[in-house]
Amino acid sequence: GDRASREYEGLTKASTTIVTIQAGLLACFSNKNSVRNILKRIGKRIRIGPYNITMGIIHIPRTIAASLRGAIKRRLSPLSDQEISLVGTKDVPHIYSSRAGLFDVDLMGHMNNASYLQHAELARWEWSSFGGSLAQGFKTKSFFIVTASMIRYRREIVPFKRFDVETSLVGLDDRNLWVYQTFHHHVNRENKQEESDGPTRGKILAQILTQAVMAKPGKGVINPRAWLEDNSMYSSSVLDGIMNEKGENIESIFDEKAKRFTHLEDILKRSAASYDDKVPK
Repeated sequence: GDRASREYEGLTKASTTIVTIQAGLLACFSNKNSVRNILKRIGKRIRIGPYNITMGIIHIPRTIAASLRGAIKRRLSPLSDQEISLVGTKDVPHIYSSRAGLFDVDLMGHMNNASYLQHAELARWEWSSFGGSLAQGFKTKSFFIVTASMIRYRREIVPFKRFDVETSLVGLDDRNLWVYQTFHHHVNRENKQEESDGPTRGKILAQILTQAVMAKPGKGVINPRAWLEDNSMYSSSVLDGIMNEKGENIESIFDEKAKRFTHLEDILKRSAASYDDKVPK
């Protein structure tokens, strides 16, 4: 009805505002001469409200901080370029650390379910900045766009508890790429026995499988393999191991999770298409 239409319009405007602000702030790093035009664009979009204020004082600063952390970690890392080229793969996941802060906790006294997705996004920002693909994305005007996410919650995270997020690129074809992320209670590596063959983090708290595409303005979705080979830290051999060729059994690439994910996505697509067909044009 009218209420649903107003809500949809409001969400659309809010999303446009967020994207414009983020693009504007991040573009400032690469082109200082565009700051004036960026501010004019943002000024035309912004309508002051609780949602915009929350994004402005919480999400955007967090995003910038995560990106800067990734760049600093890369600069200070003792790893060689060859070793760095393996970070973010299934065998060597990128590790993001944080705590459940006041803005993450809900009335139930634990980290809110939506906060898991927020920290998963921050982990991807840090990962892409660490590997250099974030800077290349802005240089080539290419963007990582999430098209679907599936999350499973297993254990709660209490206020101020430190946790880690492991991020790995686990699947790739000529259109999509898949990122698998797991939340863990933080374990101090110095306190673990060096001879232990077990994992260096605690049990899995949550699992997220994200499907995304690479896109460029005016060109739409582009081949992620080709872009990653030209603009990321991943070598051709690493990408060959991730690549999901057409006709190959997808579960053999990154486990049964991917097969179930794509099956669920297909069901949702058909459901949405069936509904849209009934909406008057």
